[in-house]
Amino acid sequence: MDGLTTKLTMYWKNNKTTIIIVSLILVVFVGVLLMPKKQYPPVSAERLADDPFLGSENAQVTIIEYGDYACGGCKLWHNAGVLEEILEQFDGQVKFVWRDNAHISTASITAANAAQCAYDQGQFWEYHDLLFDNPRGFSKEGLKAYAVDLGLDTDQFNLCVDQGLYVNKIINSMRLAGEHGLSQTPSFLVNEVIIIGPPATSYLADLITKLMEE
Repeated sequence: MDGLTTKLTMYWKNNKTTIIIVSLILVVFVGVLLMPKKQYPPVSAERLADDPFLGSENAQVTIIEYGDYACGGCKLWHNAGVLEEILEQFDGQVKFVWRDNAHISTASITAANAAQCAYDQGQFWEYHDLLFDNPRGFSKEGLKAYAVDLGLDTDQFNLCVDQGLYVNKIINSMRLAGEHGLSQTPSFLVNEVIIIGPPATSYLADLITKLMEE
């Protein structure tokens, strides 16, 4: 027994610093695991299914974009004007739907939630455009400033942002993206045809024409 005690004492002396560091890491790790996760407000089934769209509600062809406001490819596609060209070329024949796949960072989720808050006040697409222009970034202060720019009811908007009122809707949209294997942004479903990455106007127009002929 004395021999074992001596060995343990020597081990402690020789590895004291390492043991303390490992112990502290374990304490922090366990603390993180036990820390209660933030609970966000529940979202009704009706609101979960209520996605912003442009074009004709009952169009023959539906394009769903799964995007992230922090995604460079999404921003490039948005600024290229492809969507505007498609909606003009197929006026009344296409419905374009936005769904969040906000996986790049926590700021992506915060921005996506803010856009959904703007949707409640009928200015989703205006806010959506500001997020891609991104003059102020995605801090809560910046997101709230965009609402001021658009003349939104800031009391309602700020409360929505602070509560993360639509975080569960965003999580649901990300789950839908995952069910289709869409991990990259932007990704698109065009009547269930999958497009990974930003499509050119000509490619998208040819696909829409083909789907309309089926």
